[in-house]
Amino acid sequence: MPGSPQRHEAFSGSYPPLTAAISDARLEFSGWLAECLEDPDLHDDMVVVLSELVANAVAASLDPVGNVDVRALFDGDGLFMQVTNPPASSFSAVNRWDYDDPLRPGGRGLLIVESLVDDIAIAPPDGHHPLTISCRRQLPLLP
Repeated sequence: MPGSPQRHEAFSGSYPPLTAAISDARLEFSGWLAECLEDPDLHDDMVVVLSELVANAVAASLDPVGNVDVRALFDGDGLFMQVTNPPASSFSAVNRWDYDDPLRPGGRGLLIVESLVDDIAIAPPDGHHPLTISCRRQLPLLP
């Protein structure tokens, strides 16, 4: 039976910017999260969030040098997750609410993430640091 989320160590992983790494990150994160949460729906939602963020980071990678870095931890009453792109990755400010072309390929990952978390922050690259996306999901109160 899962223990208190606050008592678990943080999750961290570093993955090559390859498509196969998406399933590796998802599997490892899912295993860690299963030890921490009892709510299967919340577990599944957070695995989707992580998968979308890692998939975006892999898709934006311009060079197989560097890794997609993933962190997750329980901070009080919420789950905090952060994904950092490899240093050599592209970034374009995308209007995430543009529904003009519903058949366009891609572009829905952040929309999915935003629907499943309470807060999201996007730190664009600044020449010294790559793109980092952080999000937080409030946990339900335990009885």
